[in-house]
Amino acid sequence: MALRKRSYMMINKNLNSVVAEEYDNIRANIEFSSFENNCRSIMITSSNYEEGKSITTANLAISLAHSSKKVLIIDANIRNPSIHQIFKIKNTVGLTNLLIGQKTLEETLNQT
Repeated sequence: MALRKRSYMMINKNLNSVVAEEYDNIRANIEFSSFENNCRSIMITSSNYEEGKSITTANLAISLAHSSKKVLIIDANIRNPSIHQIFKIKNTVGLTNLLIGQKTLEETLNQT
């Protein structure tokens, strides 16, 4: 099965773009709405394939990181993960290895 070439709009390439500003607005709205209950987790999902979940996750994570937040992305798409492609990292160990006890959390983390 050949991987399709995907086009991503990554906000870290131009932090002053209109798209980056919109992700900053989303981040600010999430922070504001979760202030009272100290939300520490966000899940981005949809019912259909290729609706932009991964790129939204990546760009929101970049926006959070640029505002000095610590961010951990968990790509739970076991059959078709794509976060590793977006951040250009190897996909050799991950969530499955952690869940079956083959690797520790520290062994599955990738820093970008």
